[in-house]
Amino acid sequence: MICPQCGYERKQRDDFISAAECPKCGIIYSKWRKDSDSPRKPADAAAPPAPPPPRRSGRNFSANRLVLYTGAVVIVITLLHAFALPPLLKFFQSEKKVLVSNADDEAPSEGRPPADSVSTPADAPFRPVSETSFAVRSLSIADIARAHRESIVLVKTRAGVGTGFFLDRSGRIITNKHVLSHPDRAEIKTLRGTVYRIRQILREDPDADLVLAATDAPPEESRPVSLSAVLPEAGEKIVVIGNPLGLEQTVSDGIVSAVRRNPKGVIFLQITAPVSPGNSGGPLFNMRGEVVGVATFQYRAGQNLNFCVAASRIADLHNGTVSSAHDADGPEIQRPQTREVYCYADGRGQVYFVDWRTDMQVSRPDGTLDRVKFEKWVLEQIGGSPHAINPDKEAREDLERNREKLFKSVLPHKSPGETNLTGGEQEWLERRYQLHYVEVYNKWMARRNEAVRQYNAMMSEFERFKASRQ
Repeated sequence: MICPQCGYERKQRDDFISAAECPKCGIIYSKWRKDSDSPRKPADAAAPPAPPPPRRSGRNFSANRLVLYTGAVVIVITLLHAFALPPLLKFFQSEKKVLVSNADDEAPSEGRPPADSVSTPADAPFRPVSETSFAVRSLSIADIARAHRESIVLVKTRAGVGTGFFLDRSGRIITNKHVLSHPDRAEIKTLRGTVYRIRQILREDPDADLVLAATDAPPEESRPVSLSAVLPEAGEKIVVIGNPLGLEQTVSDGIVSAVRRNPKGVIFLQITAPVSPGNSGGPLFNMRGEVVGVATFQYRAGQNLNFCVAASRIADLHNGTVSSAHDADGPEIQRPQTREVYCYADGRGQVYFVDWRTDMQVSRPDGTLDRVKFEKWVLEQIGGSPHAINPDKEAREDLERNREKLFKSVLPHKSPGETNLTGGEQEWLERRYQLHYVEVYNKWMARRNEAVRQYNAMMSEFERFKASRQ
């Protein structure tokens, strides 16, 4: 059908509109009259018009369209939420992280290279970080452990294991002197499991029990730590990371119990974080991720009495100038004006003389040192006088106690009381007795030699300390 008003020819897709209405201009065919004097009859007027279908009301028609559009909008929103929104959220979150990381990298702290930078020259000068060089912010224990685990190494020697940490990109590490008491064939093991040789000890600080050692570690695996010359306060939280008993990358936390100074002017941080053999030489972190000390020893006679050398001593060691503890930044530590002197020994037998109370007072009331009393204490520490150990006597007594057992190990089908042994059996048995005697004799001889070494070392330390007081 063709509209007499606009000439639009009705198509099949227009069937949803009433047949009596033009889909284009909207006129009602039955009500339209041409504005002319001689009306013309439409071409198809001869044919009887088909009865128009019942016309839908405008209100119902609008409601149907509204339902249709609403359903389409809901479907589009659902699809966007399911497929488009998650990738957009991830994208913006990653952009935020990148911006934060770039901001940190573009403005590194003075003397503190970016954590993941590998372009630092191997011979770059070392400078400790001070508290005023960057904004103070606290980190979590997990953040500190995650950020510094590549800086901490396992130190392996013939005497045992300890801990160390990289000081710069040239592979130099800091650890305790007693950890590297046998530096020949010593090596380190990094987080990746790579083993590198310790080439030589560059500098030593015997009073603070520290050494600076050179290793074969390349710059990409020598991730340095940041040092703080500012002493922590008593009650401040700290984190220790090390290798106690060879258990690598062990993290423990606690607080600073006190800040002390020994008679040689070395500052020690007394902490509650557990420190065990193997932790020695490991870093002590504050909650900003800076190294404030080096785990050094524990006092076994008490409970949870662990001590770390203050990090200010590391900077002096690196620069080749071991300064007095009074030069360190931070609060002044008043040394007690007393003539009382106490001592203690760590797990390796190293003697320390201090002015705080232990279970061994080595000074007399007049302030002089009591050598006899100290020697008696030394003998108790090493298990008695070395001269009381008789390897020959111990070996013979042990042989008599185990003679029957040794006989059975050689001749299991005969009894020890038999006398009809062949010459070969008797020779074989005597050789077994002799071998057992030699084994026990050597064991007791080594024990006596070690006792003599400990005795001489502890008494020599006493004589050195006594001479320093005169």
